[in-house]
Amino acid sequence: MNPGKFFCIAPFTQVTFGPTGNYSPCPEIGGRPWKEKTIDLIRMWNSDEFDDLRNSFASNQKHQVCNRCWEQEDYGNQSLRKRLLSSPTKKFAPGELMPFLKSGYQEGPTQINIMVGNTCNLRCRVCCVASSSTYAVEGKYYKDQYNLPNNRYTANRKKPIKFSSQQIDQMFNLGKNLQRIEFYGGEPLLDIPTLTLLQKLVDSGQSKNITLFYNTNGTVAPTETHYQLWSQFQALEFNFSVDDIEARFTYARHPGIWQDWLTNVTDIRTRPWTIPVKFNAICTVSNLNIFYLPELLNTLDQIDLSYFLNTLHGPAYYDITHLPVVIKAAVIEKLKTYQHISKIQFLINMLGSVENLQHWEDFKFWTRAKDEYRNEIFGQTFPEFYTLCRQFDPDF
Repeated sequence: MNPGKFFCIAPFTQVTFGPTGNYSPCPEIGGRPWKEKTIDLIRMWNSDEFDDLRNSFASNQKHQVCNRCWEQEDYGNQSLRKRLLSSPTKKFAPGELMPFLKSGYQEGPTQINIMVGNTCNLRCRVCCVASSSTYAVEGKYYKDQYNLPNNRYTANRKKPIKFSSQQIDQMFNLGKNLQRIEFYGGEPLLDIPTLTLLQKLVDSGQSKNITLFYNTNGTVAPTETHYQLWSQFQALEFNFSVDDIEARFTYARHPGIWQDWLTNVTDIRTRPWTIPVKFNAICTVSNLNIFYLPELLNTLDQIDLSYFLNTLHGPAYYDITHLPVVIKAAVIEKLKTYQHISKIQFLINMLGSVENLQHWEDFKFWTRAKDEYRNEIFGQTFPEFYTLCRQFDPDF
């Protein structure tokens, strides 16, 4: 074991999983590359896939399953791999790291990342039915209207996906080494089963050693049960998802309301907390919001909310690297108006990639299809960007 420049600590310290048995080493790749049919967390942690990834990093090799981080680093962004190395989940005393990497990890993860299922109150344009069950009816419309049986908005099952009580027990039994739990959606503040997990950790006394992290859409208010349980953990962190402001917020995160997001986030931030709490905004950058990004970032600066920019990699028709070149040029000029340009330079680098006009056609199709179903109008919501699109393609 000789960690080199391609090393990542994630597969030695954490596991990401959802109620259907899909799992991965970290939330950056969504918990979906691998599948454990029995949904046994111990088997996930000791799987051949995990060991193969650990061996790759131990040999200073890039593993293909981690392409998202490699791509981010190529563009100059701070990948999750690098963020974990600068502030690892497990805090190691001098001389502890190497023994841990060689065998200590076998005792179990110090962090679990929980994809709670697909219960959500929003159906964001860039999302899908796997993360929001409210897409099911809309997806059926696309299936019937356009003869698209396998589109990403169609439900494969009628009921929302949730953890069973047996799975909650497995998480609790895995928790003896836990220092951190991260919750992703769906919308984790709407998930009921994981509240049972928190209660079990509180009752056992383990909660005092665990930091909780929530990646929430910001429109759901925590309940008093949340606040009561949270107060008995070591610390708490929030990532509030936000992709745009005003009417563009609703268009991106239908049917959310911008003012509701602002009010709810303010209420959470100003609550009289009794434990350490951190707040952050996370923006998923797509071709729906890239042109207007300076307005969003200026707003976050004004309300003193730090942010992280998460670039979308799927579906491809929302990926900014696949915009037509002439549109990219105009977007770059707009991005340069942001006062902290160094923070978004990696996005400008990404926009230097080649275009893919097949994805542009898909973007046009899904813009029209969703506008029709949701009674929204792209051109009215994004007038300046729409003009750019029309100049390139009068058929837009």
